Parts: sequence; structure tokens; C-alpha cells
Amino acid sequence: MLLEVLRETVIDSLKLLPFLFAAYLAIEFIEDRAEEKTVALVHRAGRWGPVLGAALGVIPQCGFSAAASALFSAGYLAPATLVAVFLATSDEAVPVMLAGGASAKSILALLVVKFVLAALGGYLLRCTVFRRREVKLDEPLEIELNACGCGEPLPNILGHTLKTSLFLFAVLLAVGEDRLASVLLGGSIFQPLLCAVLGLVPSCAMSVLLSELYVSGTISFGALVAGLSTGAGFGYIVLLGEKQGRRRAAPVILATFVLAAVGGTVTQLLFG
Repeated sequence: MLLEVLRETVIDSLKLLPFLFAAYLAIEFIEDRAEEKTVALVHRAGRWGPVLGAALGVIPQCGFSAAASALFSAGYLAPATLVAVFLATSDEAVPVMLAGGASAKSILALLVVKFVLAALGGYLLRCTVFRRREVKLDEPLEIELNACGCGEPLPNILGHTLKTSLFLFAVLLAVGEDRLASVLLGGSIFQPLLCAVLGLVPSCAMSVLLSELYVSGTISFGALVAGLSTGAGFGYIVLLGEKQGRRRAAPVILATFVLAAVGGTVTQLLFG
């Protein structure tokens, strides 16, 4: 029995490798050409900040949520815009879903729902909780963009591919999908809330796990939305690591969690 489980887990993990490599290759291409201009664009967005942050956040990439956190910590980015970026970010979700055989329709639906949640949530916060926050628009922009720890392109792509595959292998072998479904209250209205809590863990590995659980049918689409909407990955690490922004981090993280949990629950009620 154990050998059979081990064999199936190894086969499933190996099947993912070529798809993950291709997906990370595309992500590296996007990041290499767009990140610096993207950060400057969001910084200057003004009243369009939440919708622009949401639009750029849905693009699969490694370091944008971290760069946005650095902008916020230095006073260059409004908190409502940062929350919009966090809500829209999906980290490793798209490549894992592609590798797992998810349909283009489900991936597109995920990105659209997260964009709408991020944009609307960002403007809601801007008009209420964060309406008095100001940012530095006239000072020179000096932000370290390599916060995700990315290095040379090929080693970075291979490293991401290998780490993602090994993480999935370890989780599926050690825990198993049936046990995870039980822990995450499969079919329950509370599943999005639990996944939103899981997404707060500051690691790209959480988006990998949530995506695999959705592809395998363990969690609902609404739970996936909730978990990925709190899953800002390296963004939380940068946010809590910068002394300037640490005291303002709690309201941002709390707002992200509440909007993600509510948005995921509403999505589950509407779409399953």
C-alpha cells in the first residue's frame, strides 16, 4: 500500500516538471522586462492606484508584491493600493494550475474574480479606512526590486521548478488529499475562511498547495480565491522586515485578510 502511494506520488510529481518549467520560463521573461517600469507606474498612479495595482498583481510574477511592500514601507505607495496588489497576487498558482491540467476557463475565472475583488476592495478601503493616507509623489523613487531573491534566469527557473515539485511531492505523500479535505472542512461554508488563514503564511509554497488542492477537487473555487487573495508571499516578509512600514503593516494585513475571506465566501456561495 505504501509503495503504491509512493509510486503514484512520484509519477504525479514528475508529470508536472515540464509544465512548471515552461510556466516559470514565461514568468521570468515577463519579470525581466517589466518590473522596474511597473513599480514606477504604480507609484505614479494616484487615484487609479487600486485598479492598476489589481491589474498588475494578477500577472504571474515573483517579486511585484515584495516591491510594492517596499514602496509602501518607504512611503511611496498608498495602503489601499498595496492591499489591492496583495489581493490580486497569486504567486505560483497559475503555473501549478496549468501543470495540473486546469482548464483555461477556470484560470481566467480565477484571475477575473481576483481582479474584481482587488480593485473594488482597494477603492472601498481608500474611501473608508485608509482615506487620509498620503504618499510621496514628488521625491525620487529609490526601491530595491530584487526582494524576491531572484538570481540568474536559468538557475532561478530551475530552482523554482524543482522546489515547487518537491513541495507538492512532500505534502501529498505526508498528508494526502483525503486528510487535507477533512482538515479544511470540504464542502463547508467555512472553507474559504480557513484557506484565507492558510494563505497568510508568508511563502510561495502556500499558493502551490492551494492550487494543487483545487485542481484535485479538495477545495472549492471560493476557497481557492480566499487563500490566494491572502497569499502575498514575499510581500509580507518585506512588509514586516522594513522598520519604516512595520507599524503600519497590521492594518494592511488585516484588511487583506477580511476582504479575502469575505470575497472567497461570496464567491463560494455564487459559484461553488
